Amino acid sequence: MEQNIPTPGGNNRKIIFIVVGVLVLALAVLTVLKNMGQSGTSSLPSGSLSGNSVSFDSPAPSMKSSGMAVQRETAAPVATDESAAEITDKKIIKNGNLSLKVNSVDDASRRISDITKTNGGEVSSSNFYQTAKNVKSGTITVKVPVANFEKAFADLKKVATLVVQESTTGQDVTEQYTDLQAQLRNKQAEEQSFAKILERSGTIDEILKVTRELSRVRGEIERLQGRIKFMDLQTDMSSITVSLSEDESITFADSWRPWQVVKETFNSLVKDVQKFINFLIVLIIQVIPVLVLYLLIFYVIYRIGKKVYLKVKNR
Repeated sequence: MEQNIPTPGGNNRKIIFIVVGVLVLALAVLTVLKNMGQSGTSSLPSGSLSGNSVSFDSPAPSMKSSGMAVQRETAAPVATDESAAEITDKKIIKNGNLSLKVNSVDDASRRISDITKTNGGEVSSSNFYQTAKNVKSGTITVKVPVANFEKAFADLKKVATLVVQESTTGQDVTEQYTDLQAQLRNKQAEEQSFAKILERSGTIDEILKVTRELSRVRGEIERLQGRIKFMDLQTDMSSITVSLSEDESITFADSWRPWQVVKETFNSLVKDVQKFINFLIVLIIQVIPVLVLYLLIFYVIYRIGKKVYLKVKNR
């Protein structure tokens, strides 16, 4: 009586079939989950927070713009340069920014206005908005004399219940200012020279040429005077931009709303059911055909490999 003894080769083939089948199934499931994640992300609607916009005084300033301040500090004149010796002030352009938490934006804006007037300045611009939960935020920009910049900056911080962020930056423009003054003096001297030449000019052609040169020099002088005047204005006044936001007050209605919790929970349940149905659809339409295709490819490769193996073995 003969007994069927299983061969080691048969067991190995079964193990290989099982391992490859598990790998193919895992690959197919990972593909489905990845596709579902991408489709779920693209299908989610983009939410937005609705609110009542309230604006005051003037249109919204650019969030990137910040107030500039120029601070004068005494600097020793350069003895080797007679023109530079006339400039005795060091000029620094300074920016001030504050981010404050306050109990009430309206009260804070009034206090900021009073502080600005006390320090000899004025409110330059302001912009505020209000959310659906009656939480108001916004920005206000003030201008104060540069001599009162530090005091005004410190007073403005006292308005806040919390100073979230504060910063001041400075840019030394003394060299540029000195250079502009030197250029202006040179152009003025050039203008006087052309004026003397014009007095000695005899022919009409000479007068026209000198007049054109005088007009050119006069235009350059006016341009330099405009740049110097603008820098002087920056020296006289400084700007501070203040961002305000209210601390959200918690009420009973805000802290416990069971009906809202029921709606959000039901909405989450519906989304979970939709995701499960989407998984089944993708599994039936995409995973199963792909799995069958992988198994077919594996079977063909296995049969070909088996034939090649048997031929090599029989030789």
